[in-house]
Amino acid sequence: MMKPDVVTITDKANKHLSKIVIKNKVKGVSLSVDGGGCAGFNYKWDLLEEQPKTAEENDMIGLNEGFLYIDPFVTMYILGTQIDFIDDIAGSYLKIVNPNATSECGCGESFSV
Repeated sequence: MMKPDVVTITDKANKHLSKIVIKNKVKGVSLSVDGGGCAGFNYKWDLLEEQPKTAEENDMIGLNEGFLYIDPFVTMYILGTQIDFIDDIAGSYLKIVNPNATSECGCGESFSV
C-alpha cells in the first residue's frame, strides 16, 4: 500500500469513501489532477470498477471497503496531502489539505503549485 507520507486519509474520510464504494458497488475510488479550474489544477474523483491494470502497490491506500487509487502521474502535485471528510451545517465534502498548493480557489476544488 501507499507510503503514508505521500497521502494520508483520516478515519472520517475513509468511512465516507468506503460508503461510496459500497453504495456504487465498485472496487475503489481514484484521485487524480486535471488542468483547469480557477486556480490552475482541479482535483478529480472517479469510481473504479476494477483496479487499474498499471496500478502498483504504492499507488493505493486500503480503505475499510475497497481502495483509494492515487494516479502516479500526480504524486508530485499532492505529496504530503491529507484527505479529510467534513460534515457540518454548511454541508459535507472531502477536504484536501495540500501542502504543495501555493493558492486555492474558495471552494477548495482547484489549486496552483
